[in-house]
Order: sequence, then structure tokens, then C-alpha cells
Amino acid sequence: MLLLDRNNEPRCTVFYLAAAAHGVLKTNLGIDTLPLHEQIEHDVVGKSVSHEFFRMALDFLYLLDRVSVDERGGLHVHQNASYS
Repeated sequence: MLLLDRNNEPRCTVFYLAAAAHGVLKTNLGIDTLPLHEQIEHDVVGKSVSHEFFRMALDFLYLLDRVSVDERGGLHVHQNASYS
């Protein structure tokens, strides 16, 4: 399943990682996935984050139309998105 799992640590859930990635992307426009993953591991969660969960978090943001990918593969937050 994409969002429901048996993970007992709230900081390692897809929802939390998606929110963390969204927050980092707001201040780091055009960042690639590897530096983003490393920044979330070191600055937000403070421990190793499963690459699978990290990718699901990015997929979740993409499906919600909150991020886009530029021609060189950098991730961007939609600055003009209206959250209602």
C-alpha cells in the first residue's frame, strides 16, 4: 500500500517524509532527488530513511500536483498552487 504501513515511527511514514520533502523543496528550487534524500535524512529525520519510502513520498507529492520535474530532473514546488 502507498500510505498505510505497520511502521511505528511517525517520522518514517510516507506522509511525514512527503511533508518534509515539500518543506525542503520550497527553499531549494531545482534540487535533485539524491541531495534531497540526504538532506531529509540528516536535517529532518536524523537517521537513515528507506529509499523506497522516500520515493513513495515524492510520488505522493507528484500525484497531488505539489511538485514538478524540470528538463534536467530537478524537483520544484508549485509556487502558484492554491491549497483549498
